[in-house]
Amino acid sequence: MAVFILTGLSGCGTVFSEMESAADELQEKPATDIVSAAGAESGSVSESGTDAVSGEKYAYGTLDDETKQVYDEIVYAFSNRETVRSSTTNVDIIEQAYQAVRYDYCDFFWIESLSYVSYGKDDDITVLEISPTYSMTEEEQETLQQQIDAEAERMLADAPTDGSDFDKALYVYETLIREVDYVEGAGNSQNIISVFINHETVCQGYAYATQYLLEKLGVACTTVLGRANGETHAWNLVVMDGSWYYIDTTWGNAQYVYRSADGDELSEEDILHSQYMDYDYFGVTTEMLLTTHEPDAAIELPVCTATTDNYYVHKGLYVDVWDADTVGTIIQNGYQNGEEIVRIRFSDTALCEQAVQYFLTEGHLFDYCDGLESVQYLQEANSTVMVLVF
Repeated sequence: MAVFILTGLSGCGTVFSEMESAADELQEKPATDIVSAAGAESGSVSESGTDAVSGEKYAYGTLDDETKQVYDEIVYAFSNRETVRSSTTNVDIIEQAYQAVRYDYCDFFWIESLSYVSYGKDDDITVLEISPTYSMTEEEQETLQQQIDAEAERMLADAPTDGSDFDKALYVYETLIREVDYVEGAGNSQNIISVFINHETVCQGYAYATQYLLEKLGVACTTVLGRANGETHAWNLVVMDGSWYYIDTTWGNAQYVYRSADGDELSEEDILHSQYMDYDYFGVTTEMLLTTHEPDAAIELPVCTATTDNYYVHKGLYVDVWDADTVGTIIQNGYQNGEEIVRIRFSDTALCEQAVQYFLTEGHLFDYCDGLESVQYLQEANSTVMVLVF
C-alpha cells in the first residue's frame, strides 16, 4: 500500500507534493469497505449529482470522459466528506482531475489536501482510494459558510445585477481591491476564508473570491494557476458578453504591484502608485497575458483574442493612432468630471512617449484643463500607459 498526498497552493502558486508512507502506518481497508461515489458500484457517479453540477465548469469541459468521472468522484468526496473508491487505477488521471477541480471550484475552503491510497500486489495497482483531508470540522465548516455567505451578500449589495458582464466583473474587481488587502503570510490565504472573513489575502484568495462573487452574479469564471514574473500565481479566466478574457485581481491591487519585495522603504512615487487601482490586467487577451504570465500546462486554455471588454477599450481610454485632440479630450473629461486620476493606454510605447512629450514636456496639458495648477505623471512599469494624478 502507498499513500500519496496532493496539496493545494503554497504561497501564490501551485505545488504538488507526493509522499509515500509505510504500509504499517495506515490500516488497510478491504475494497468492500470503501465508499464509491454513488454509494453503489465503484466508479458510478451518475447518481451523486456532481456530474450535472460540474457540467458548466470550464476545466471539467476540457477533460476526457474517464477523467471527468474521476473529477466527479473527487467533487463528491469533497462535498460529502467521504472516502471514495476511484473508478481508475491511473494516478496521472487522478492528479489531472484534481487540478481541474482546483480550477473550477473556489469554495472548498474546508479541504486541506487530497490523498489517495493505492492497494495492490507488487507493482500492480488494483484499487485507488480517494480520501480528502480536512482543515476543520463539519460544524466549523457550516459556521464559516454562513459567515462567508453573509459577507458575500453584503459585498454584492450594490452590484449591477441588471448590467453587462463587464459591469459585473468590474464591480467585483474594484470591490475586492478596495476591501481586501494584499498581505503576504495572511492566514487561510489559499482559500476564500482569507477574503470574506479576514479581508487580507494573496493571489489565490483574490482569484477564488473573484470567481465566487462572479458566479453569484451569473458570470462564467474559473481560476487559472501558473506563474507570473517567475513567481507562483493565480488569476481568472472570465466570460464577458460572450467572449473569454483574463482578469488578474491581484495585479489590480497596487499594494501588491508596488510592494517592496526585499523590505526596503518604498519611494514616494511607489507610495503614490499604491494608492490607486491598476486596470492593466482587466480583460486582457492571451497575447498580452503571456508577456508576464505563464499558465500551468495541466488544463487547456482558450486563446483569448477579444478586446471589446478590455478596461481601456471599453472605457474609451485606448489610443492606437496619434491625435492630440483625442488624447486631450480624454484628459479634459477626466479633469472636468473631478477624477483624481486619469489612465490612458496606447497601442505602443512610441505613442505613449509622444503623448508624454506633447502634454507634459511641452505643456499642452494645460490647454485642455483650465484652472489646473499642477499635475503629477506616474511612470508605469507598463510603458504603454500614461497615468496622470490631478
